Amino acid sequence: MRFFLLAILSCLMIGACTEPPPPPSEDIFVPTSDEENRQRLIWQKPGAVIDAMGDVEEKVIADIGAGEGFFAQRLAQLADRVIAIEIDERYIQYLDTLKQFELPQKFQPRLEPRLATANDPNLEDREVDIILIVNTFLEINNQVDYLKKLFPALRPDGRIVIVDWKKKRTDIGPPQDKRVALYQLEEMLRKAGFHLVSSDDQTLEYQYIVVADKKVEKR
Repeated sequence: MRFFLLAILSCLMIGACTEPPPPPSEDIFVPTSDEENRQRLIWQKPGAVIDAMGDVEEKVIADIGAGEGFFAQRLAQLADRVIAIEIDERYIQYLDTLKQFELPQKFQPRLEPRLATANDPNLEDREVDIILIVNTFLEINNQVDYLKKLFPALRPDGRIVIVDWKKKRTDIGPPQDKRVALYQLEEMLRKAGFHLVSSDDQTLEYQYIVVADKKVEKR
């Protein structure tokens, strides 16, 4: 996820992605330390995030900005299929390695690393039931336009779950001026055509969890 964020931040600085981003350093292939994993488990609370996603069994999930697979490898053991989306081939290779050596064999077919671009998630229409974006949305360029591209990828009863940093001083996380305020995200989701289901800024210490869906108007 580190490179996914940095690459899109570069796009923000120059206004558009006209050249491919530089490759991430080789340290993406160095396993995260047990202490780092333990600390993230404490503050990220993956169980709480997955609970907010609703029923994931037999669902197809797109994990946008999957990074080193923190959520993808967990969800692959629960859902029907997880499309782990990244924008650099090296992270795709990393996720392929994780798939082969970290996931039990029976779950390996459920994880599909997929290469995308900073401006295109590379999802087919009505391909997924749930879209998950964790610690990545604040770095996406043209955020409303990107959400509009995600809208058709969801099935009619699908939902999007966005977890990102609260716009306030926290012990960890990006600079405050890079963060998206909760009310701003809510408004962007509405502009993109989504129906806001819930906003939770209490469960996680450093982040909020926003859930939206494709509301079907009753006649």
